[in-house]
Amino acid sequence: MISRSKTPDELACWVALHSAEHVGPATFHRLVRKFGSPREVLAKASAETLQGMPGADAALLESIVFAAIRIDYCRKLIERLNDRGVRIIAYDDADFPEPLRRLHWPPGLLYVQGEYLAADLHSVGIVGSTHASARGFRTAFRSASALARSGYTIVSGNAKGIDTAAHMGALDGGGRTVFVLPEGILNFRRHADMPAAKLERLGVLVSERPPEAPWETEGALARNRITAALSEKLLIVEAQPDDGSMHTFGTARKLGAHAMAVLFSSDTPEGNLAAIRAGALAVHSVAELLQQVSAGGGQSHDIQQSFDLE
Repeated sequence: MISRSKTPDELACWVALHSAEHVGPATFHRLVRKFGSPREVLAKASAETLQGMPGADAALLESIVFAAIRIDYCRKLIERLNDRGVRIIAYDDADFPEPLRRLHWPPGLLYVQGEYLAADLHSVGIVGSTHASARGFRTAFRSASALARSGYTIVSGNAKGIDTAAHMGALDGGGRTVFVLPEGILNFRRHADMPAAKLERLGVLVSERPPEAPWETEGALARNRITAALSEKLLIVEAQPDDGSMHTFGTARKLGAHAMAVLFSSDTPEGNLAAIRAGALAVHSVAELLQQVSAGGGQSHDIQQSFDLE
């Protein structure tokens, strides 16, 4: 069942409005609060009824009018999603992931393939550069594998580099991993080295982007806040100050997540050092990482063998 709470007609209105250009999370929620439901937005939005709403302009109205005439297309799109095993979860559904409600503007809709479980609340987000070094890739893979064997779900953003290493490490460790996609769920492509059977059994895909949306910077930034919200704890493996992973770190700090950053024995990336200066705990090895995650805070006085030497 693609939705556990909405009729097919209702769901088509949700998808149409949520997919409309110029309708980001804040605007989506403001519109639904003002009109009562996506169906009512599509039926009643006009220059007069939108007057006074933040961000309401001619471009927004035009996109809502266009969304209203795309409802039939959205019905067909929902059928495609159903055939792919994708479920659509609205923010007012009982099974909407609870951690996302902490965001100021949570996603209006989520497209989910696989089952997000209560056990996934016990999670560690692993983030870092898309241009990972061999050392960084190895560190992310080994950290994710060890955490997965210890029962943690690994959350990451499905980018190349550190994200890919984290997802692959989680699957290698026999644990669950959440792929937070920056593109539409119909554009997900499995990394060639990821075992398909394990991915189907242990992976869950999550996207708030319209199902056919391509990769865009806007989607990547939106993805980062979801990664942060779904991560009970966060590990920065290898980052530069302008990386998207630092945006994830900033959101995680605001949400009160226990944040850590890898401190290598030499040449630690500047983003890692900036995170440590901002309050992230430095971790030096997989053993210390597992200790910090289980303890939930407090700098270790027993420094283990360096990540560089593992």
